[in-house]
Amino acid sequence: MEIYMVRYEDVEALPLEEREDFAENSARILMGRGALPASSGCLFRATFYPGGFHAEHLHTDCDEFVYIISGHGLKGAGGKVYELKPGCAYYLPKGVSHWMKNTHPTENIEVVGFYPGATHFDETGYQFIGPIPEDAAVDAVGWKST
Repeated sequence: MEIYMVRYEDVEALPLEEREDFAENSARILMGRGALPASSGCLFRATFYPGGFHAEHLHTDCDEFVYIISGHGLKGAGGKVYELKPGCAYYLPKGVSHWMKNTHPTENIEVVGFYPGATHFDETGYQFIGPIPEDAAVDAVGWKST
């Protein structure tokens, strides 16, 4: 029997261990390798708890798409810093360094993301670059449409 739908509540969280490149996070793979339904890309949902972050990194093997469901914080991409707000979407081409930080004292950031062509996080060509720049909040820019 084919499965075409999954509920977030029915998917187990990944066993994430805190490291220098991310902390105070949880993630679930909704579609991709090891998930039902399987797909040719990886659809995930992640939570960044207050103070949570994913340090500067890039993906050499695929693009990344991220949509902010809720929460507030900062997102760095390609040397610029953006304010995270519900309803924002980010396109991160492969090879572009990026990071995310929850700066809110009590609110979680909830995101949904997609890696086209990679069925799991370990197929993205993940490379850790370094910590989030300490002066990132100073340079934050708001949303501008062109």
